Formats: sequence, structure tokens, C-alpha cells
Amino acid sequence: MAKHIYVHIPYCEAKCPYCSFFSVTDKSREEMLFDSMERDVRSYEGFIDENDDTRDSVYFGGGTPSFASPSLICGLLFEIRRVFEIGEDAEITIEVNPNSLTEDLAARYRRAGFNRISVGVQSLHDDVLRTLGRLHNGEGAEEALKICGRAGFTNISADLIIGVPGQRREDAVRDADVLISLGVKHISMYSLSIEEGTEFEKRYGDDPESYFPEETEREMYHGLRTHLKEKGIFPYEISNCAYKGYESVHNSSYWRGCDYVGIGPGAVGFLKGKRIRGVEDIGRYIASPTDKITDEVVGEEDRVKEYAMLMLRMTEGIDRAEFKRKFKRDPDEVFGEAIKANLLRGLIESDERGIRLTSKGTDLANIVSEDFL
Repeated sequence: MAKHIYVHIPYCEAKCPYCSFFSVTDKSREEMLFDSMERDVRSYEGFIDENDDTRDSVYFGGGTPSFASPSLICGLLFEIRRVFEIGEDAEITIEVNPNSLTEDLAARYRRAGFNRISVGVQSLHDDVLRTLGRLHNGEGAEEALKICGRAGFTNISADLIIGVPGQRREDAVRDADVLISLGVKHISMYSLSIEEGTEFEKRYGDDPESYFPEETEREMYHGLRTHLKEKGIFPYEISNCAYKGYESVHNSSYWRGCDYVGIGPGAVGFLKGKRIRGVEDIGRYIASPTDKITDEVVGEEDRVKEYAMLMLRMTEGIDRAEFKRKFKRDPDEVFGEAIKANLLRGLIESDERGIRLTSKGTDLANIVSEDFL
């Protein structure tokens, strides 16, 4: 049985023009907010998880956790470990931005118990970083990764964004080689998408072709995945690649349909079939951190479909034996028509072990998912 905890730190030094996650720049009530987050944590005293995996995970995301007070971050982690009785072998991740990470911060995180660090590199090319509105440059990103290594982090993840206006096909591959040389074990590669309500929506509209040709973006995506695989960093999910043994335990818990707790304003959790969320308002959260918004109640039938849709994101796909164990049904019985249709289109492959996307299917994963939902 394993516990998975997501912690949303809502502070950012500046809002990136492509980001739709809840964040604020005003830290004037920071101590009050963290007091309330600890109250949120303590409301789970005696929590019993219902997951059937075996390794706990804690993930501090945001926002920008490295922009918040380190003493408050480390104190909150201490309380989480105490209340949830987090196992000694747990994966405990903190997200950091290169412009706010220092030697002292990294060392404090490591001493507090964080054993995995995720660096928001996005690119090592300064022109691409300027387009993305990032506060760091390529040199600063490289130095941040070196700081992680010097602090004793051996499980280092880095994000890359592809499909950015002005980005060249070879840029991402060159970036990946530098990341690998600096000890990165896990690379998340995200295609730039235009989210509703962001500055990029105002700038580019909602048509991908208006800012970057889709064909070129797909060439970048597959070229980078192939290159990483040749380097021993294997794709294990549509957007994530890692050395064997360095796959993200926490993110994998989402894709495997596990329950997870959300702590903080805007933090999403999924417990006993309910998708719940902390209110996206600092003042209201401080006043009542345990008042959660129920976004969705997921029935058993929908949970079966959602599990299949999420597992299709994984390279391993839907494992037939595991599916039968979890739901006491055969996937062919539940998804017969969807399987048949997508086999004919060449978007999935199916054998006695499982059902998974083909290379072509990864480009049309949303269409495949709709069929399974």
C-alpha cells in the first residue's frame, strides 16, 4: 500500500506566458499560507490509502517551490512525512527554477529529505528562453544542474519544451546531450500548447500552425525520443523518458489510476472516486484550507475507462493481466470496438500481454483516448 501526496506551492517570481497553473507573485501572506497548508496536512491524520502499489511519493510542484521560503518548505515536508508516515524508500521531489536555485537552497532541500529534484530548464538556447518568457538563460540552467549534483542529488529530472516559435529541429537534441552530460537521469519533453487565458493565447490564438508547423514539431518529438533511447534514456510515457530505475514514481501513480492527496491552493487530489481541488484563492484557502471543491465524482465504469486512457499514455500500455486483476474484466470485453477500430487504423498494437500505442498512435493519442472513453 502506498501514499501519494501532491503539494502545490502557488508562488512565482513572474508568470510565464504559456502557463495556466494557479500562481501568484505576492508572498506577503506566505507564513499564513504555510500554516494553513500544515492544517490541511493534519486533517489527514489517520489517513489509510487504498492504493495497491508499494512505494510512497511526495511531489512539491507549482508555481515555483524554490521561490518560497526554504524553512517553510522544509517544515511542511517534515509535517507531511510525520502525518502520512511516509516510507524511508519514498520518492520525494521538489521542482525548482534555475533563476531561484542556490547552493544553500539545494543543500537544505537535500538535508530535509528531498531525494529527487526537477529543474525547469525548458531550453538551453537563450532565444527560445526569451520567447518562453523565462527568467534564466542557458548558462544559468546549466549551473543549476551542477548545483543539484554538488548538493548530492543523484536523481535529477529536467523539462524541455519543443515546438517553440523560432526553435530549430536540432536544438532539443543538443539540449538533451548537455543535460545528460550534467547528470540528468529523467527528461520530460513537452510540446508547447496554447492554454486558454494565457498570454500566449492572446499572442498566437489557438491554432498551432500559426506559431509552429505541426509536421516540424512531430519531427522534433520523434527525433528527440529516438535520440534519448539511443542514449539509454527510454520513453516510458508519451512525454517522459528516463534511465531504467529513474522513472517518476509520483507521476506514474497518476497514470496508473492511484488515489492521491492534494495539499495547497489549487492542488488537485483524487480520493475514493472523487476528484477534489483546493480553492484557487490565497485568502480563502488560508481561512479554510480543508474546504475542498469536488470537481468530479468518477463512477466505477468511468474509472475503468479513465484507467485505460491513462495507461495508453505509458509505453507498456494496458497490461491485460493487471487490468483483469483490478477490474475483474477483460479489456477486450470492455473496449472491443475501440480496439478493433484503432488496430485497423494502425494506431495501437495488441497481443496476449497487452494493448499499446504504435509510433503513429502517439501522434494521435487524443483521438485514440476518445475511443476508449
